[in-house]
Amino acid sequence: MPAEGAHYYIEKGIETWLDHKNYFEAIDLFSRALEFEPHNPDAHLLRGAVYVDVGDLHRALKDYNKALEYKPENIGLFFDKGTVLFYLGEYNKAISSYEKFLKEEPNDVDALYFNGLAYHFLGKNETAQKFIDNALVLIDKFDDLYPDLCNAKGEILFDLKDYDSAIDFFKKAAESDPKSFIALYNIGRALYEMGKLKEALEYIDDALKIEPKEWDILNYKGLILMDMGRGEESLQCFDKIIELHPIYFPAWYNKGVVLRQLKRTEEALEHFDEAIKLLLDKKPGITRGMCLKNLE
Repeated sequence: MPAEGAHYYIEKGIETWLDHKNYFEAIDLFSRALEFEPHNPDAHLLRGAVYVDVGDLHRALKDYNKALEYKPENIGLFFDKGTVLFYLGEYNKAISSYEKFLKEEPNDVDALYFNGLAYHFLGKNETAQKFIDNALVLIDKFDDLYPDLCNAKGEILFDLKDYDSAIDFFKKAAESDPKSFIALYNIGRALYEMGKLKEALEYIDDALKIEPKEWDILNYKGLILMDMGRGEESLQCFDKIIELHPIYFPAWYNKGVVLRQLKRTEEALEHFDEAIKLLLDKKPGITRGMCLKNLE
């Protein structure tokens, strides 16, 4: 019978986690290991990884920080920490962590991708583009990450209002992964911005064939139909969103716009009021007047 120390509980935790997928028991086992050795970086790292698997990113971050405190030379953990921060929306902190990792591993495509996305989400698209471009140079077109990189490059170009170039990259993503509804949706968005409504609608419909209940895609379809003067059809899109996800305030607002165009003023006002209520719930720091301005 082996002595029940930190190493024993770490080994049992790994087996429970990876072989049996019993995540919470694995967390308990790594916690037992830490009772024996509170400064054990491996136990903190492993428990953090299981917390990621169960979606408890705040606890994962605490464990990763402890693991790095006790073993700062574990450069790979800066990537894992960066990814937790990324999904927590802490993009500046994620960038700091990714760039510590990239100093040692400058050609790591995953780190380049996520770091580029973090810059993109901060609106720093020129910098974002450099990281995504570096990743695209390094990656094979048959790699699973290739369509994601093409989508990321396209989204950056979209934000820079270079719609033709954005479409080129979205099409590369769609060719690489024909089931990527995001690529088709993005092509539709870009065509919509260019005023090519009929073509935009075709791509949006193709995206909806793959993901028929995706709210953002349904919302875009409604907007396109509204701009084409097909008000009753656009109402069906917004109604479907409201049925699927009643707290999605753009659907209430956009339905209100269509109802106003159709001279159904009372109904329009009811929908605008609901949109404002939902927006105030989402952003409690803004006033009703600011909310009205945002919805204009």
